[in-house]
Amino acid sequence: MNGAVIGQQLLNALALGSVYAMIAVGLAMIYGVMRILHIAHAGVFVAGAYLGLYLFKASGSFVFALTGSMLITGFLGAMIEQLVYRPMLAKPRIVALIASIGLFICLSDLFRIIAGPFQLPFDYPPLSGQLAFAGVTIPKVDFAIIGGTLGIFALLWFIMQKTRIGFGIRAVAQDADAAKMMGINVDRSIQMVFFLSSMIAAFGAIMVAILYNSVYTSMGDMIGYKALALIVIGGFGSIPGAILAALLLGFTETFLTTYSVVPLSREAIAMLMLVLVILIRPQGLLGKGPGYAR
Repeated sequence: MNGAVIGQQLLNALALGSVYAMIAVGLAMIYGVMRILHIAHAGVFVAGAYLGLYLFKASGSFVFALTGSMLITGFLGAMIEQLVYRPMLAKPRIVALIASIGLFICLSDLFRIIAGPFQLPFDYPPLSGQLAFAGVTIPKVDFAIIGGTLGIFALLWFIMQKTRIGFGIRAVAQDADAAKMMGINVDRSIQMVFFLSSMIAAFGAIMVAILYNSVYTSMGDMIGYKALALIVIGGFGSIPGAILAALLLGFTETFLTTYSVVPLSREAIAMLMLVLVILIRPQGLLGKGPGYAR
């Protein structure tokens, strides 16, 4: 095993971890302000992929398709918060969880009815080739995933730390009642969290669709389950924890499935990490609590 092979595996692991991070961060943000597990986020992820595909076919412009999908998916997330979760805030959190599971199932059936049960190709030639550097051959889409993730998370950091919107979200995550007394519009802040997290999920979904040249109704199922595990591993509500856990899972999956003789699937590795972290550090890697203040 030479350095070029290791370098290639490292980049592959980084791209995989970036994909996991894009959906796990959204779940961590939503849990941070509402203390609910947004299971239907996996359905929002799939919606972003289908919207990107249809917009790309209709316009022929990938930039338009990516931007349009992110915006429409963001509004879809905001509508879910307003129409589904907001009326349930006064009820026990288990009610919102059950509603989220039901919404996820409904979205999956809706996609099957509209798009059909078969996989649809998402071929974007500019990202279908490979790049070679210092003996390392990496798919172009991996570079797009890594670069896009860095750009999105940098923008997210700026919004959260340097804008009034971000201040409001961080205040609500710390104490919604105190934020309301300070004059912060709590409902608007929560809705913005859903909008941002859904936009990020749409970007990740389109990148995954191009990576595997496939869009299908259940493409969000397993990555959604892993994202739920990741926010536990990272620490409930912790954005840095979710990112760290996603990257660790990406590297662990890549190297264990490539070099280990232990016959573990990628899904089993994620669940094994979850069990180990719960046993060793129940509060997660970066502790328990809202990640916005850290």
